[in-house]
Amino acid sequence: MLTHLSATAFRNLEALDVEVGPGRHLILGTNGAGKTSLLEAIYLLATTRSFRTPRIADCVRHGESSFRVLCETAERQKLEVFLDAGQRERRVNGERTSLADHLAALPVVCWTASEGEVLTGAPTERRRFMDRGVLGLRPVALEVMSRYRHALDGKKELLKSGWVDPVQLSVWTDLQARAAAELSALRATYVEQLSAGLAELLEAADLGLPEVKLKYRPSPSEAIDGVEAVRGALEQAQAKEIELKQPLLGPQRDDLSIRWVGREGESRAVKRVASAGERKALGLALLLAHGQVLQGRNVEPVVLLDDVDAELDPERWSRLWTLVGRHLQILVTSARPAVWEHLEIDHRWQVESGRVRRG
Repeated sequence: MLTHLSATAFRNLEALDVEVGPGRHLILGTNGAGKTSLLEAIYLLATTRSFRTPRIADCVRHGESSFRVLCETAERQKLEVFLDAGQRERRVNGERTSLADHLAALPVVCWTASEGEVLTGAPTERRRFMDRGVLGLRPVALEVMSRYRHALDGKKELLKSGWVDPVQLSVWTDLQARAAAELSALRATYVEQLSAGLAELLEAADLGLPEVKLKYRPSPSEAIDGVEAVRGALEQAQAKEIELKQPLLGPQRDDLSIRWVGREGESRAVKRVASAGERKALGLALLLAHGQVLQGRNVEPVVLLDDVDAELDPERWSRLWTLVGRHLQILVTSARPAVWEHLEIDHRWQVESGRVRRG
């Protein structure tokens, strides 16, 4: 849990130094006031990344050359992320640590406008969603992901070269198969846990949505059967891969199927049949199910919700808010104070021209 937050020269925020306790925090302000920047600073501290841009330099306040964000947690951890001479730096308790250790220090669950892409976007978005879940449960899984990227990159370069040494190809295929089997097992386990959590939440909230079926679709389809099954599938695809000069199988082609199940048992892809409001409700439910999975493993995440009340009718949002309240610490931004008049809030904040104050 976050207990203290400070920021200097970050986005459009004025110098920030605030205490943050447990409970439900409502952050109100007009568009452009700095609400999203506040959540972005927390997300950056938790993950070392921004949810708005891949370029960390974009987070520097206009006219400045560097920024610094710091926080303290209830577990007496002090996290710091800053830009120095164009390079991102991170610290935990004043020391450089592994990224896995940093991610474990402040678990976070975050909703932004881009989360809707999990339901409607390309498979890349769903792979990222699965991997955020995997890393939330096991930050050390970064090592598996790194090994797979290394094997995949090596194989790509070999196939692109135009002349493929069978021995070299066999080495890269073996490395790819081993890492792929591990990564696929992690994703499959997470999706199974997420599916159970989602079913429980949808039943508890009664959001008026059909039954939702999640299914992990690995590449190759035999991936969850172990290393030998993956290696066999990769070897069968080698001739075609050499012809096309690119890998055709592997977790880089995985997907997560999200479908509604009708009364007669037929299923349809959510992205094709759901309204904007239904997609928003289901996307939030997925995020909260992820949070519930973490809680079930004794990990209590900070919940960040940016402009979450748009496109949702008041009754459905009220039911979702009850689910959100299961978490120890929630920070939610809004530009519509009227939406919150009848909802339970523990702390209110106001953001105006980059200044953050209580009230």
